[in-house]
Amino acid sequence: MERDVDDGDAKAHETAREASEPRRGSGRVTLREVAAAAHVSVATVSNYLSGYPYMRATTKERIERAIGELGYVANTAARTLKTGRTGLLTLSVSDLRQAYFAELSERIIAAARDRGYGVLIESTGLDRARELASPTNVLNHATDGLIVSPAMLTARDTDVFAGDYPLVMLGVQPFTPPCPYFVVDNVRAAYDATTHLIQAGCRRIAIIGGELSGPPSSRTTRALGYRRALEAHGIAFDQRLVRPVKDWNGLAGARAVTALLDDGLRPDGILACNDHLAFGAMRQVRDLGMNIPEDVRVVGFDNIDEARFSIPSLTTVDQSADAVAAKAVGSVIAQIEAGRRAPAMLEHVPHRLVYRASSPEA
Repeated sequence: MERDVDDGDAKAHETAREASEPRRGSGRVTLREVAAAAHVSVATVSNYLSGYPYMRATTKERIERAIGELGYVANTAARTLKTGRTGLLTLSVSDLRQAYFAELSERIIAAARDRGYGVLIESTGLDRARELASPTNVLNHATDGLIVSPAMLTARDTDVFAGDYPLVMLGVQPFTPPCPYFVVDNVRAAYDATTHLIQAGCRRIAIIGGELSGPPSSRTTRALGYRRALEAHGIAFDQRLVRPVKDWNGLAGARAVTALLDDGLRPDGILACNDHLAFGAMRQVRDLGMNIPEDVRVVGFDNIDEARFSIPSLTTVDQSADAVAAKAVGSVIAQIEAGRRAPAMLEHVPHRLVYRASSPEA
């Protein structure tokens, strides 16, 4: 139970006044000084720093103000010795140059901050060795849990994540993750995006970034959803309209459009496997004298912030990044508090089409 100092207690106010005055010397500000400045007990300040959820908003505000005025810095080393926890999570993503991962990382940081945790971010740069090393911090007790979204691992790599440390996995993987696993249903999402193009009248639909074979990945599952939608609506599948690319960026999207036209193919609809590919495709379509959406409709994947401001604005699949962040952080912290890894489970997060000018709702 929190205890606030009586506002009429003259002695407490005098102590608070002294604590809030500029400090002389370079000594560390103490919990006792923060408590006095905020008119609460030392235990209440400690509960606040530990993320105690049952605390009045006015009390939190007074403590936050006192911490800011006094320049208090938590002694994380002492907290680690006392609790065995660092208050930090590791987030390992494949490529922060991709706006989706940058935006997802910000959401995870915010969700963790709300729970009293910091986040150490690692971008593996699509490097397999770095992805294999992603558990290092948590295994060395530098952080308390791991949220990981690898892109370069194989079905043989499942043992990399063996153990009982708190773990959450994101994204399509070539193996069954040994932990809670949150991912959009990529097959269904691509199916829905392709169906939208078909219902809008498109009959020659290309997919950029998809792959017809290989282990489960965003590339193969999105291509599968695209192909199933064509088959479900009686449209003949043409493998020439499937354009794999190495990098999911604007340049690759532009080059894929050029290659399609060079091969004598003129699509009236394009499903790009991420928004960056879609931006490049749209730029090239317009540079070649075609209009969007009159001549070619374009749909992306991810709904990054920039999609609202592209010209034209981009219709795209939203992957519920806020929900992914909240579920991932909530799961890994629950495991930390339980002292063990949660059982393996798969949860598909919702997706939705966000209709904009590049392909208005039919």
